[in-house]
Amino acid sequence: MSLILFYLKKIIGMMLMPIPLTLLTMCLTLLLMKKCPKFAKLLLFCAVLLLGLTSWNPVANSLIATVEHDFPVFDVQQPVDAVIVLGSGHKDLSNTPTVMALGNSALFRLEEGLRILKANPSAQLFVSGYSGEMTEPHAEVMRRAAIELGVQPDRIRAFPLAKDTEEEANSMKPYLERKRAALVTEASHLKRASIFFEQAGINIIPAPALYLGSEKSDWQIDATANYKSQRAFYEWLGRTWQWIKN
Repeated sequence: MSLILFYLKKIIGMMLMPIPLTLLTMCLTLLLMKKCPKFAKLLLFCAVLLLGLTSWNPVANSLIATVEHDFPVFDVQQPVDAVIVLGSGHKDLSNTPTVMALGNSALFRLEEGLRILKANPSAQLFVSGYSGEMTEPHAEVMRRAAIELGVQPDRIRAFPLAKDTEEEANSMKPYLERKRAALVTEASHLKRASIFFEQAGINIIPAPALYLGSEKSDWQIDATANYKSQRAFYEWLGRTWQWIKN
C-alpha cells in the first residue's frame, strides 16, 4: 500500500506542474468546445496564460524566490560529524566518469557536500537515493562520484533504498544519534527536508546547494524559466502535503 501511495503521489504531483496542467486544461477545452464554447474559450485563455507566465523569467524568479531563501549558505566554521547529501537524479551512461552521469542538481549537492566535508576531516559523508527507472541506485552513483573526487571510501555511507526525503531521514536516524549533521540539498527543497529530519530527531544544520532564482531577471520566455516555476509548484505541493500529514 505504501508503494502504491508513493507512486500515486508522484503522478498527481507531476500532473499539477505547469506544463502538464496546461496540457490537461487544453484537452478539457477540446472536450467542452461544443457543449460550453464560452467556458471552453475561458479555459483555453487560462491555459495559455498559465504557460506563458510560468515560462516568463520575471514571474518564474518571483515564484522560486518564495521557497529558496529560508536558510543562508552554510558556514564551514561550524563543525559537524556528518554531511548528508540527499538524493537527486542521474543518467545511465557507460564508459564515462561517474561524475558525468550525475544530474545538474546532484552535481551541485555533491559539490557543496564535499566543500563542507573538506572543512571537517573526521566527518562522514552520507549519500542516498533509490534506483527509480535507472539500473542502479542513485546512492551508489553518488558514492562512486565522491570517490572519483577524492573522498576515501571508508568515509562514505550509502542509503540506496530510500525513495523520498522522509524515508531518507528515517533510514539515517540510527547513525546520527547525538551527532551534528549538515543537510545538503537544493535551496528550494531544504525547508521541507529540514522538517522531516527534525521530526526524526536528527540535529541538522541546513546547507543550501543550488539556487535557481536570480535577483536580476531578463525578459525572456524559455524552458529554463518554466523549470523554476515547476520547482516552486513542486515545493508548494510538497509542503502542503507535509502540513496535511502532520
